[in-house]
Amino acid sequence: MNYNFSSCTLCPKMCRTDRSKTSGFCGANDKIKAAKAGLHLWEEPALSGRNGSGAVFFSGCSLKCCFCQNSQISHANFGKEITVQRLGDIFLELQAKGANNINLVTPEHYAPSIALALDMAKAKGLHLPIICNCSGYSSLTALRILSDHVNVWLPDFKYY
Repeated sequence: MNYNFSSCTLCPKMCRTDRSKTSGFCGANDKIKAAKAGLHLWEEPALSGRNGSGAVFFSGCSLKCCFCQNSQISHANFGKEITVQRLGDIFLELQAKGANNINLVTPEHYAPSIALALDMAKAKGLHLPIICNCSGYSSLTALRILSDHVNVWLPDFKYY
């Protein structure tokens, strides 16, 4: 997957920001930024199971809800920049810790990089189901990029 971040269309805002130079509406540039990765025992019980969901919380968000429970991560972009290779290693580390799945939390604005990281991790033995835990505010571009990688879509119902 070779996505050009120079005119971003990874969310429905279609801001067309050159994310190689600055941040888009979502708050992200062309580098992956994650706030937390670990076993998450408090997700939906069917996902958490006994060992927990292998959650990776990505920084930034295109929806920016006023009631967001992760606003420090999604609005304030709290987190650390990581490489695609490091993200793939994180997926494998979560699997080694006994995660029931890989839970991508608010991933859409990093879809091309996540797809690459998943491909790399699968080549090294990642076999867990992939959950896309998203806001439900996604572009067709991001959905198409992730569609071959995601087993379960878990959109939050935010607005009606």
